[in-house]
Amino acid sequence: GKAMKRMLIIGASLLLALALALPAVAADPVKIGVLVPLTGIVANGGKEMANGIDMAAKDKKTLLGRPIKLVVEDTQVKPAVAVSKAEKLVFQEKSVALIGVFSSGVGLALAKNIDKLNVPFVSTHVMTTKFYGLNPLVFRSGQLANDQTAVGNVEGILATPDLKKRSYYVLVHDYAWGHDAAKRFIALAKAKGIKVVNPDFDKAPIKTKNWSTYISKIKASGADGIYIALITDVIPRFMKQATEFGLMKTCRLVSGAAPGAVDLENAGLAGVGIFGASDYAWDLENFPGYQAKAKDWNQRYFKMYKAIPCDAAAHSYVGAMNLFSAIEKAGSTDPQKIAAALRGISYDGPYGKVYICPGDNCMRNDAVLTETMKAPQNPYGATIYMKVLKVFPAKELGPPCKN
Repeated sequence: GKAMKRMLIIGASLLLALALALPAVAADPVKIGVLVPLTGIVANGGKEMANGIDMAAKDKKTLLGRPIKLVVEDTQVKPAVAVSKAEKLVFQEKSVALIGVFSSGVGLALAKNIDKLNVPFVSTHVMTTKFYGLNPLVFRSGQLANDQTAVGNVEGILATPDLKKRSYYVLVHDYAWGHDAAKRFIALAKAKGIKVVNPDFDKAPIKTKNWSTYISKIKASGADGIYIALITDVIPRFMKQATEFGLMKTCRLVSGAAPGAVDLENAGLAGVGIFGASDYAWDLENFPGYQAKAKDWNQRYFKMYKAIPCDAAAHSYVGAMNLFSAIEKAGSTDPQKIAAALRGISYDGPYGKVYICPGDNCMRNDAVLTETMKAPQNPYGATIYMKVLKVFPAKELGPPCKN
């Protein structure tokens, strides 16, 4: 009887040991909640962001030895919708982190609720300067912030004699990002002697489809330069109308965001002549120091999504890679441990090293100054492209990183 009992105990404990050793428990996927706009005015940009995050997950394959599962939700660019989708992703789906978010308004609404959600949130797109040091769980690893973009654009204007001598009309989308972008640009332009004709700047509702009244105001102002902070997908649409109304014969356009790739193609030759600082352009594959990594990333992206490699996809990819590296470094899905690992993490990708400053949870990276032009022969089928004029090193764009 005793021996039998011992056998049973050994058998049971062997089974238990086997059960613990088997990857059945460990194979539960690590879920990441992806919040992007898939309907509405920025659906193209949202798709590019989703592609970038998806590509990062495909490249990374596993986290902590477990498969990665991206759970994607459409924010519709509405703060209230985004918050309820975030709650669903965290409380029902058990996502261990949130990533994405296109709009500053949506980003700020999520940040307000982040303590309740209690997971790290990495925005790959939000540009408002309010994100610096906003909350220990809120990070930016993606689009340049408005202060960084303003530095790039003002430096670009000053270095281009034809742009330096112009006076600028400032037109932005009427919400958090647009206002912040305008203020940053105007303050810096003033300090550097660049003329702005409407220092109180013009604000257009997000739903604006017809730009003719704004175009008339620009004409009446006597400005021969336009500084815009319009949602990426709208930039080429604005440009198309401005060209049809003859505005681009007298004006040059500087943009506070990179135009969306799909819309740029749709604008055709009207999309030529958009000047501005942003994170990425596929033309970096022709730029010394970045060629190999950019080319590799571009070609793989194009093969995976049959889409033109673009800014939104590239910085969403890098943002996701920073999040994945942090989860691995944390060795855990504990929110505080992931957040601690995100501070100071970096990823060396298609546009060099992207580093999250531990002092303010926001990234620093090199950026490109580009102008849209008719594209040379290229493997991506692009007819218009963002030609890289120069690269700004991260430290030139600031702000200084205090640890």
